[in-house]
Amino acid sequence: KLLINEVNPDNPGGEEDAEYIELFYTGRTRFDLQGYWLVLYNGKNSRAYRVLDLSGQHTDELGYFLVGSSAMSPAPMIRLPPNTIQNGADAVALYYSNTTLYSVNMAVTAEGLVDAVVYTSRMPEKADQLVKVLIPGQSILYENDSHSTEDESLSRCHSLSAKLQSSFQVTTVTPLGENFCSSSSALVPPAIGISELCLAGGTTPYRFVELEGKPGTSLGGLSLVFFSGKEGKAHASVPLRGTIGATGLFVFALDGGHGHDGTNLTFKDISAASEGSSAIAVYSTSWIPGGTKATSENLVDALVYTCEPSTAGGHLDFLGPSYAVLCKGDRPVSLSRCACGNASAELQFAVSDPTPGLQNSCPQDTFAVDLHLCLLTPNCSTWILHRRRMLEGLGRVLVSSLEEKCSCGVSELYLQELNLTCVGSLVKVWGQVWARQAEQQQSIETWRQGFLASLHSFSVDGRVLKTSPECIAPKNAPSVSHSNASFQGWEIALFVMGSLLFVFLLVSLALYFIKRHPQNYTNIEMNDRGEIAADF
Repeated sequence: KLLINEVNPDNPGGEEDAEYIELFYTGRTRFDLQGYWLVLYNGKNSRAYRVLDLSGQHTDELGYFLVGSSAMSPAPMIRLPPNTIQNGADAVALYYSNTTLYSVNMAVTAEGLVDAVVYTSRMPEKADQLVKVLIPGQSILYENDSHSTEDESLSRCHSLSAKLQSSFQVTTVTPLGENFCSSSSALVPPAIGISELCLAGGTTPYRFVELEGKPGTSLGGLSLVFFSGKEGKAHASVPLRGTIGATGLFVFALDGGHGHDGTNLTFKDISAASEGSSAIAVYSTSWIPGGTKATSENLVDALVYTCEPSTAGGHLDFLGPSYAVLCKGDRPVSLSRCACGNASAELQFAVSDPTPGLQNSCPQDTFAVDLHLCLLTPNCSTWILHRRRMLEGLGRVLVSSLEEKCSCGVSELYLQELNLTCVGSLVKVWGQVWARQAEQQQSIETWRQGFLASLHSFSVDGRVLKTSPECIAPKNAPSVSHSNASFQGWEIALFVMGSLLFVFLLVSLALYFIKRHPQNYTNIEMNDRGEIAADF
């Protein structure tokens, strides 16, 4: 993943000509920055004062990318005028989006946020709104100029976790190079991640947690913690032991089950709470007492889940996005880590069938069903002004309708490249719904045809929509991708008119040719005078 690796907002003296921001791709190779944005925020008004579109750029061969003052050395990939990066209290935020356009003077937003650092060079100064939106529940970083007589920076040293202030410390500057961290805080990437969580449904007898990492990695010194309730407090914590298996996975059962390393854990219920969010987290500490509030300190990885999308967030939102799961029913449901859409996008969790010890069952583009909808709305103002919010709400409605009709076990991650336009009173929606296998693809296709054929109304974020027959294809029409879509009515009409115009042009040319080249008079049969008179 791509992270903010080093921030140097303040230089000794008054020149301010060696400021820089360094990004780092953890794959340690050349990485395309298409779709990424770097936004600098002013802490006094919480608005963007500089926005950089990184599309068309790429890191160097070691994964580093430098944005800095034009006079600094080594030369940055993007050059800025001296004294551009403010001293604080301010923020640097990294975003990824192919649809949202970030602009100067926009209010601070978490939409598309990948990583962020909120800092100051002066202790009394604060940036509460930046902290609340970009790094909720954390503290502002202080670039202490007494650390060294030379220039210093805020460097990532303690973890490769995004949006985590405790990952940084003050060090000497190292642009386009490995951060100069003290030996006691050397950068250690999180070797363990949550791969899958199986939530019990109804009378399902088993639950399990699956971790992933490099084969042979020890779990010693780590703990697995469950948070639940509106206050986000720990209700269970277990120190881990054993090692990651040869397949790179470690699976252990809950409710008295035994893991492959003899691990015996007992939890009566890890299903999503009916109110608020729940979370499972891995910490780099051997024990966290029950009742402890969730914290980002020593956090290695976390997964937040909830029964209802409307309850997402709250006291656990700083641990990551909240994923909605179906809490009712007898079938077991897993949340599996999947890579969907753009290869550079961050891994997310999708609802799936349980696959303990095996490759996760994820939606694939090879089983895609194309989606083309026309919906009627009283007016387009809300859809244009709040396009992103309305698109997300529409996605939730579509997933809810799909799950209600076919019980396919899908989530919002199955919707890919969902987009819309609104003109007059018509909302046109297009995109794809991915499936895990052919059987699920067929169920989704059946739902799609039924959705198009039935005229009904529904609500998105309080706005009423009605299905429109304008885009409804014949029931037996095959589903094809929008790239190979059949001609629309206006295209057929244009084709017919063009053909008629072409025929008329040919006839006109033929008549013109005949007039300009009359027949030879020697071949004309001469009529007698009476015939001529009669003709006249």
